[in-house]
Amino acid sequence: MATAKLLGFVAGVLTLIAVAAPAAAGTSASDCVSIASAELSTGLSFDVKNACEKRLSCALTWTLTCENASGKTTSKAKQEAKFVVAASDSHQLTGSSATCKDGWKIDDVAWDCAPASK
Repeated sequence: MATAKLLGFVAGVLTLIAVAAPAAAGTSASDCVSIASAELSTGLSFDVKNACEKRLSCALTWTLTCENASGKTTSKAKQEAKFVVAASDSHQLTGSSATCKDGWKIDDVAWDCAPASK
């Protein structure tokens, strides 16, 4: 099972997260996965790419922090998405900031992938 910690993201800053090269057949899931993120008006989009010839079962977690107009934290919540990425394919998902009224940031982003059961 592969686990990785990604960089934090603050609204207004685009972050590209570790790109992995195509992996050989005997490599771990961490050698197969690359994740890119981009800011949307409603949160942060994630594009998860699987460069290996095996299906992967993944979980992506992050913390959404809502802030008021002066930048003070008003709420903080851990969020998670679980999904399967087909061999040599990608999966897109969004970390939504819809519950925040003013400012927001998404950080503490981490992922965990393992070969998917058939």
